[in-house]
Amino acid sequence: MDKTDIKSLDLGELKELLAGMGEKPFRAGQIYTWLHRRFVTSFEEMTDISKNLREALKRDCELTALKKMQMQQSRQDGTRKYLFALKDGNMIESVFMHYRHGDSVCISSQAGCRMGCRFCASTLDGLVRNLTPAEMLDQIYRIQADTGERISNVVVMGTGEPLDNYDNLLKFIRLLTDENGLHISQRNITVSTCGIVPNMRKLASEKLQITLALSLHASSQEKRRALMPVANKYGIQEVIEACRDYFEETGRRITFEYALVGGVNDSQRDAQELAQLIRGLNCHVNLIPVNPIKERDFVQSDAPVIQNFKNVLEKYGINVTIRREMGRDIDGACGQLRKRYAEKGGGKGMRTFSITDKGRIRRMNQDFVFSSEEPVGNLPNLFIVADGMGGHNAGDYASRRAVEVMVREIRESRAVEPPAIFEQAIRSANQELLARAREDVRLEGMGTTAVLASLADRKLWVANVGDSRLYVVNEDMTQVTVDHSLVEELVRMGKIEEAEAREHPDKNLITRAIGASEEVTADVFEVDVKEGDFILLCSDGLTNMLKDEEIQSIVRSQKNVREKVEELVADADANGGKDNITAILIEPY
Repeated sequence: MDKTDIKSLDLGELKELLAGMGEKPFRAGQIYTWLHRRFVTSFEEMTDISKNLREALKRDCELTALKKMQMQQSRQDGTRKYLFALKDGNMIESVFMHYRHGDSVCISSQAGCRMGCRFCASTLDGLVRNLTPAEMLDQIYRIQADTGERISNVVVMGTGEPLDNYDNLLKFIRLLTDENGLHISQRNITVSTCGIVPNMRKLASEKLQITLALSLHASSQEKRRALMPVANKYGIQEVIEACRDYFEETGRRITFEYALVGGVNDSQRDAQELAQLIRGLNCHVNLIPVNPIKERDFVQSDAPVIQNFKNVLEKYGINVTIRREMGRDIDGACGQLRKRYAEKGGGKGMRTFSITDKGRIRRMNQDFVFSSEEPVGNLPNLFIVADGMGGHNAGDYASRRAVEVMVREIRESRAVEPPAIFEQAIRSANQELLARAREDVRLEGMGTTAVLASLADRKLWVANVGDSRLYVVNEDMTQVTVDHSLVEELVRMGKIEEAEAREHPDKNLITRAIGASEEVTADVFEVDVKEGDFILLCSDGLTNMLKDEEIQSIVRSQKNVREKVEELVADADANGGKDNITAILIEPY
């Protein structure tokens, strides 16, 4: 039921996809050209294919199109640094650099990084996820479209460890070099690695003509282990041997990246040890004056020290250059722009944690959660809890698909006011679920509740459909949302007391849901948030198992937000766990 990532398909795979739709093979070539030469961002732009086919592609396929959130341009050298938003709200960075020999783009291969290199900003918050081939390609496509310049060189040296995303990296390279696409020469592609030896050897066996750049950054195992945790698994001699094997397999000269950190790895002895370490290898050393980042205390080596280090290597007959400093005035180091943006936007001062659990009784989890402290479209942050239901166990599809559609619509929305953004997203999700239910009998009767929230300038905007809930918790526990359920309707009409509602046999009968009828109406709320408030979004699986005072006690405890959410879910499970349990806890200030 997931949509096909069409931009990640090669031409052969695209032909197979279209054959399954009853289309002729030449259509694949047309669509491939639109994707990889004309860089379209929607199926509607493919004007030489029929409307019916465009509609079928829109229904069954996902077209990756990164959204430019920010661009900084250096006054020093024209370098451009881009911040792009992915469809799930994650942010990645790319860099455009102009050289005499042509224009280069440095791209990210992951959102975040788990390698933990001590001098790198991109690893400060850990790894979020791998990028798809389409997401790697689209960094290049968006930059070429934005600059109007032909990209001739690509460096996979931005955020992330490329060889930690091996399969997607390889697919990306084959698509990028395909003669039917952008057709960049393999010799104009450089892939960086911190030294994941098994995948270095695997890459060598592919016999590609790309350049492999090893992030070495030390001349001894002891110093490399202190700077780069990966050295605890793959020793420096093992990594150098893998480089020798790469050259033997491919005939391609190795590049060694060496970031010079003042007083750490920049002495004359370090240079001599490095020369001995790589002596006899067909290689080139790129000395990099380290880009300072505020979260680390590393400083750049002085210019005379850098020049002396270069001179020592040259005396040993080693090819060496000092990298031209580019973009220093625009958060040029990996991860800096992404981190600054999050600090200035939705993530500043905010602590959040989310979890979804199937409970003790249910066989599957029909809840779905989305949580982003970073901007999504024109919203500074976005939090969603959805609780699916019905349709031959299709509740899990309903909640997941509804959230995917809502996030996509919010990301693409031109509206600026949260109520309008939320309402349009909910309407689109409603139409999507109805359309899919008409197409597939297994999905008939499915639907989902949902609560959406975004916080900016001490103002909380909330929208809900059904009985997924949002509370503001402080000295009191206040439910902001209104349940659309039969039991709550009875309470509002005065036919039963609030105390009876929790144990009422019909408490799970919903009177309003996404995907349940042609029209859906969301309730929208605006709430002032003050210091000391906590915001809790949850499915009814939590509130059915815990009393308000129990929830309030846990939320207001001295534990951190993660521990609080984990305790909420554990206690709900212990009290019966009769339903799926989902919660997002936000400590705004």
